Amino acid sequence: MNYDRIRPVRYLTGILEWWRLWPKKGSIPRPNWTNWRGYLLHIPFTMLFMVLLWVEAMMSRDIHHTADVLLIGLTTTALGAKMLNNWKYAHVAQGILNEWSTSDLFELKSKQEVDMWKFEHRRYSRVFIFYVMCSAGVIPFIVIQPLFDIPNRLPFWMWIPFDWHQPNLFWYPFIYEAITIPIVCICNITMDGVNWYMMLHLSLCLRMLGQRLSSLRHDDRKLREKFLELVHVHRRLKRQALDIEDFISKSTFTQILVSSLIICFTIYSMQMSPVMQDLPGFAAMIQYLLAMIMQIMLPSIYGNAVIDSANMLTDCMYNSDWPDMNPRIRRLILMFMVYLNRPMTLKAGGFFHVGLPLFTKTMNQAYSLLALLLNMNQ
Repeated sequence: MNYDRIRPVRYLTGILEWWRLWPKKGSIPRPNWTNWRGYLLHIPFTMLFMVLLWVEAMMSRDIHHTADVLLIGLTTTALGAKMLNNWKYAHVAQGILNEWSTSDLFELKSKQEVDMWKFEHRRYSRVFIFYVMCSAGVIPFIVIQPLFDIPNRLPFWMWIPFDWHQPNLFWYPFIYEAITIPIVCICNITMDGVNWYMMLHLSLCLRMLGQRLSSLRHDDRKLREKFLELVHVHRRLKRQALDIEDFISKSTFTQILVSSLIICFTIYSMQMSPVMQDLPGFAAMIQYLLAMIMQIMLPSIYGNAVIDSANMLTDCMYNSDWPDMNPRIRRLILMFMVYLNRPMTLKAGGFFHVGLPLFTKTMNQAYSLLALLLNMNQ
């Protein structure tokens, strides 16, 4: 069927390629550490911004001020880890995407499969657009509102080696942050989107495999060839799952470590700040909180979809017309069903299974840290 199987992610990889966080088409299949244009783009902005935020946090003596700084400091730190991860493993993800879009093994052969792809692509696009709105929607509130404050203040607290409170020096750090914040936001949301899509497409391929297994019939002349082809597809998906795990493992693990802290500090800052005196700031914090929750909730949902789709393969195989097949095919099916009992899961950092329990654990940790901060404040 003539349908672009990886349509939503093409736009994201195009953006990442422009920001030198994704290999160019036809590039060598290994990490490119001589990416001097990428260093030129990100070291003066993303990396330097992260360092200035952490210096300000370490020099702070007020817990409320420290929480305000760590809101964006932890997010930028996670972004730095994702950038390094992309520079090292993006060629692996690029190879998988090329195989999904060109290989005959993953060609969509029925209208039902095409409709499933279209439906999931539409749903993914809507979810991603909402995530972009929550993330990028914070920027106007953060950047424009400080210009109307008297005296002027920076969008985010960071260490400055000079007295930026002077009117003639204020514009230098302000312009730097006004440029850096959109760069951080764009790179962060696009890398997150690619990670989520890799898991989504893997679950779609597993669902497609399940549908094909359940449609096997004993009177098909090419039954053995079709079954062996499906076994080959499953073996290839298992290898791809390991490669996808390499690609998302470290970035997802970093996000898990910082998400509970970010959510905790965001709610704490909202608790300590007067709402009516700074409505734009409060609206920005609400959007930022939603974006941070989605950063850990969506990979949990898509990772859980991989687990569920893999676990359903045994039932799909059982729903086929296997009782009427010849003994040789039934023996092959039995061996394949035993092999399917091995679970297919994606791990973050080699420790956490990416699934819905991960989201609940992260939120519980955020609540525990918030309760501790509020008790200390009292």
